[in-house]
Amino acid sequence: MEKHSQLHEILIAIKWAINIYIQWFYHNILRLMRIRFRKTQLLNGKYLAQSIQERPNGSEIKIQRYERKSPSNSIRRTMNNTTNINRSVHFIHVSSANQILSIDRSAKTITCEPGVTMEELVDALLPYNLVPPVVPEFKSLTVGGVLAGAGLESSSFRYGQFADSLIEATYILSNGQIITCSSMKDSDLFYGALGSCGTFGLLIRATLHVLDIPSNCFVQCNYHWTNEPIEFISSLAQDHYHEDYIDAIVFSNYSVVITGQRIDKISIPKNERIQRFSRSWDPWYYQHVKQLHDNSNQTIICEYIPLKDYLFRYDRGAFWMGRYPLNPLNDQIQHFPFWIQKLLNLIPFGGYNIISRTILSPIFTTSALYERLHASSISIIADTLLIQDIYIPMSQSKQFLSFLQSGQMFTSKDETIEPIWLCPIQSSSTPQKMSPHYADKDHLFINFGLWTHQYRWQIGSSGAKNATKRLENEAKKLGGRKMFYALNFYSQEQWSTIYDMQWYKQMKNKWDPDYAWGDLYNKVVQE
Repeated sequence: MEKHSQLHEILIAIKWAINIYIQWFYHNILRLMRIRFRKTQLLNGKYLAQSIQERPNGSEIKIQRYERKSPSNSIRRTMNNTTNINRSVHFIHVSSANQILSIDRSAKTITCEPGVTMEELVDALLPYNLVPPVVPEFKSLTVGGVLAGAGLESSSFRYGQFADSLIEATYILSNGQIITCSSMKDSDLFYGALGSCGTFGLLIRATLHVLDIPSNCFVQCNYHWTNEPIEFISSLAQDHYHEDYIDAIVFSNYSVVITGQRIDKISIPKNERIQRFSRSWDPWYYQHVKQLHDNSNQTIICEYIPLKDYLFRYDRGAFWMGRYPLNPLNDQIQHFPFWIQKLLNLIPFGGYNIISRTILSPIFTTSALYERLHASSISIIADTLLIQDIYIPMSQSKQFLSFLQSGQMFTSKDETIEPIWLCPIQSSSTPQKMSPHYADKDHLFINFGLWTHQYRWQIGSSGAKNATKRLENEAKKLGGRKMFYALNFYSQEQWSTIYDMQWYKQMKNKWDPDYAWGDLYNKVVQE
């Protein structure tokens, strides 16, 4: 069967769904029986170092993670191997590496292995009334993956990226040397490895700063209706000391800026409803926010959310990308009258409704949706999906939003991108030169979360790929920088005008002169 055919994709989807439900039943049966299988063996740094030392001269190191519990969020990992065909490959085998090593309540630090997920990190800290300053919104993202790539959330306007809470990191270099670095020791490696996608060494341990939070913590969320989200966010960011969280969702005809404050449960007024987002029947967050304002004339709506539900509020449905597999016939009904499309949404399995999202809940977690994404070839993803996070300087953000809403990135007038996620983030002038929030001087960026599919973007169309290229050109013009998990189509010339390649080459010469961990451009940019 043709690998890139529509029928092949349907068969992949069926196999994926069956596999997800088998895993779901297995884990729930174990939970009901109160059986927990969690390996407690620590990552063996000395063994890994010895394995790396045995690397043949000139070979490239590749990591095999046989015990990985959750899929990577990196789309580029689904590509064919980009290793130079003239180089041999030396494989090293890494376990799940998901142990919490220590929590220091008084020092407000946690030390862990790189395979610890965001959910495991939060679950370990909450009993101590602690939380990371920034918690990327998907439960299955790992500490090591986010440090090597990038990660932000609604507290980033104050604390920057997840990596900005890093205090100390331990790496294994390509010569097998184990080195522990910090802002005071080997600071070039400490900062330079952040956002460099593992091209300087293998992370085996990380110590992170954490924050005190109220006992039995909730988030008081205020949903502000507005037609000027950039201006609204800018005004909040200038006087941000009253808020713990700020982000926004741009819908087709209005926007909602969301602010949040951490409070304890006893501070919640009596008779106020508690809103949850973690149970199978709970609404998807973006749908809930839209419904609140669609059904109300109020410009500010308040509700209370348990902290963990808030931190991972976008996990179910993967923001809004879950709407496409939830209604697989959506492309075919685009020309139906609007009332028929709305009617189909009320039918079980015809679209977003309580029956569909409850029964199909196991396959609409972000982890499950990434498994499905990785099952497709990179060419199909490039043709059919635009999945990007782009940091734009606050001063240029209004112009970038206008570009997005004008449809200039599309080839047809009926193509639109909606919703759009906006998340303000504090820049960093520390030498994290490959990180998207790096800047020579401190200022605010706004991250634009752009995740969409258009019905004309079918297999072989190159529709999403061409839109991504237009997006890259506009972002570059406005001083924007992208997260590297997404597909990238920069030329070498474009890449070198955005990123300091002289610095990168100097760092490689010092820490990985044989390029055993690969070259960043070759690793993240598609041909």
